[in-house]
Amino acid sequence: MSQLTEFAEQYTTTERLRFIALYIVSGGAITVVSKLYFFPSLKVFAESAHCGTVLGFDGLAVLWYGLFVGMPLSCALLVAGVIGYRGCRILRDRQTPPLGEKVFRPTRIVRGTKAKLFGFLHLLSCAPFLAMAIWGFPQASVMLSRTESKPVNCPANPSVKQSVGPISAA
Repeated sequence: MSQLTEFAEQYTTTERLRFIALYIVSGGAITVVSKLYFFPSLKVFAESAHCGTVLGFDGLAVLWYGLFVGMPLSCALLVAGVIGYRGCRILRDRQTPPLGEKVFRPTRIVRGTKAKLFGFLHLLSCAPFLAMAIWGFPQASVMLSRTESKPVNCPANPSVKQSVGPISAA
């Protein structure tokens, strides 16, 4: 007796085009905001971090720990929130793709042990970022101790000229 193969429901062409337009617009907006505001302000902060504090913490400590611990943890939270949630749904429904999830191309529904394995792999997808944050903590400590032993040349008035964004007040 032959067993029929089940396929998941696919997105319609208009839904696919809507996704493409949404991704292009949101990706473009993130790129523009990053290039015009985030990266210039990060550059200004990195150049003057040794002279100031952020919420009572040393500026260099915020820079190093933010880079080596904060960024990997932020990525881990993002990945766990998106991919980990899908893994929970796969484990709950005991199939991949989960019930009610549409797909972009013809995809066979997988059930059983293989689906369970996919679910656990989805849940573990944030592990590399967590490992990177754990590795980064002592690295940031070493970098901070190296920079603390060097003399700091800060101006008497630590006002930093900030030219962030497309318009700068001169």
